[in-house]
Amino acid sequence: MTNRKIFIQNYIMSLKERTRNQQSGIVLGFDWVIYNLALSKNWVPIDLPFFRSIEQKDFITKNKAQFGVDMSFVNNNELIIFVLKDEALKNQNWTKDNFDYDIRRAAAPDINAIEGYDIYKIKIILAYNKDDDDTGIELFNRLVSTFPKTIFNNVELSFERWNLSRIVEEVNKSLITPELLPQHLSGLLSYITSQIQEFRYGSEEWEKILIPNWKNFLNLLLSDKIDERRLRMIPVSLYIIDNYRNKEKPDSYPGWIDLIEWAILAIWDKYDKTDQVELKQIIYVDLWHSFYLAELEKYLITNQELFYTEHGIVSSGGVGYLGPLNDSYLTYWIIGRIGIIHLGFQEIFPAEERIESELVQRLIQRSYDWIRNIFKNNPASYRPLIDLNHIELYLIWLIIYQINDKNFMKEWLRELESRLVVRRFYHHKIPFIEGRNRYDLVAEYAASFSILKKIPDEFVDSSSYLLLMLLELMFSLEGNDRDELLDKYWKHLILGLGDDGKSLSEPTHEVDLQSWVPPDNWSSRIYREKVTDGISVSTNNFHNQDEKSLSEKIKTFIEWSEKQFPQKLFFNNPLSSYLLACIKNQSPLPSHFWRGTIFPELFKDKNEIKV
Repeated sequence: MTNRKIFIQNYIMSLKERTRNQQSGIVLGFDWVIYNLALSKNWVPIDLPFFRSIEQKDFITKNKAQFGVDMSFVNNNELIIFVLKDEALKNQNWTKDNFDYDIRRAAAPDINAIEGYDIYKIKIILAYNKDDDDTGIELFNRLVSTFPKTIFNNVELSFERWNLSRIVEEVNKSLITPELLPQHLSGLLSYITSQIQEFRYGSEEWEKILIPNWKNFLNLLLSDKIDERRLRMIPVSLYIIDNYRNKEKPDSYPGWIDLIEWAILAIWDKYDKTDQVELKQIIYVDLWHSFYLAELEKYLITNQELFYTEHGIVSSGGVGYLGPLNDSYLTYWIIGRIGIIHLGFQEIFPAEERIESELVQRLIQRSYDWIRNIFKNNPASYRPLIDLNHIELYLIWLIIYQINDKNFMKEWLRELESRLVVRRFYHHKIPFIEGRNRYDLVAEYAASFSILKKIPDEFVDSSSYLLLMLLELMFSLEGNDRDELLDKYWKHLILGLGDDGKSLSEPTHEVDLQSWVPPDNWSSRIYREKVTDGISVSTNNFHNQDEKSLSEKIKTFIEWSEKQFPQKLFFNNPLSSYLLACIKNQSPLPSHFWRGTIFPELFKDKNEIKV
């Protein structure tokens, strides 16, 4: 069974028999699924367990007794009657849950009450959205064999049994549409599917119209206390969207991943708000691992040929210097997702088992091969544009660190420095790393500087969290290798000086290395919003430590900042989910992510991160 069918099956299994309004909210039933399946086959509804009026927002339950008939339709001259059950078809349920009784009652309908149709055939369908066993099936077959083949003066009588697998097949064939969802959600989802077909991923319309509509849909779906049915609807909704997107458009696939990511963050935001172990299991195992990480892996495998092709990762838009900028944006988008599945799949295993796990080692090797070939074939991988690209750089470092290739680590850091040095020159047309994390300013700079020789007023490259992180990452190297790289980065990128001690640009300026202390409630907010408050801490470029070596200055600063600003961050969820949240919400990554690994002696008694 494909992933899509599994998630559709889980959704249908989670539904009650009947949909109805209650004071506590809408109870979702699979009668709504059967009803819309029938409409998709052009069957005419005759008798339903609910009715509507123009004034009613949703259907309300009928009060009359149904006498075994849960729903009925006419198809040409055939009357189709459904007997619905949200129980398993088993021996112990046969009598207790009225399988026998309801089938017998349904097999004697009042066809005279059906006006305007000449009925020549009657079909009774037992439909149930739970399990069955051989005994239950045998009881059904025995019962239907006792009925005559014709009733009411030669009206043919037949029986069918729609088990869960049959319902899933019918839905997969005919109802991967917004109508599969309850009415209060289907209209908005239908609107979103039309926008998916019209808007280009990454466009202004996508960001300012489609994404807010999608978030509104998610808020509506998850607004009340979450339950299994609401969680199961998320992947089903996304598969419906997938059914409508134009797969010929090159930006269609990453656009769909974008919608999945916003959905999975909305779900993680609910994780700590429930104490039900079953719901936490669904979120982590089914939705995070089996849905999001699996779909992201599928996307990367589908496109991995680009990683091994020279200049394979190239954006479809942008002229002049906008082209290289777009290439960088796309490359870092891909690198970020490689990092997320790299860490996400490892976290499925207990920490103590990862080193010994052959599967984990294969996953690490695959990530390393992907990253190494991306750097080999795509110059944009050495072109971070904004300070927030420190997240992707951290993930690159993590992959290399875990494979323990010190030579490639040095090679990568050296090459990154040499590419960034060129951009440190005042007259270079691709700007240095933008400190306010605005791609629009980077694009404005690149588009206008060569003509106007003017930097946009709001453009900032005088401070950097990214560069401080890179200096700290170098402590994963040893001795001379570390100190050589520290010296290059310090002299060229932070001070803006050449090897001869002269300024690389006029006017010259130092880049102020900035650290950041996140607010204590960071982990409870990051899934739903951008988190940039907290405390910004300038290193003052270590001018108060002139008597020490650069490596000593950096480590002293880290020790001081950890004592001066003790934090109460608790990482209860997968680290990869926090990384995704930072990328999506354009929020800096707390330094704990790398410091806990590189400087474990500073965090012996804290809930810190080690990979």
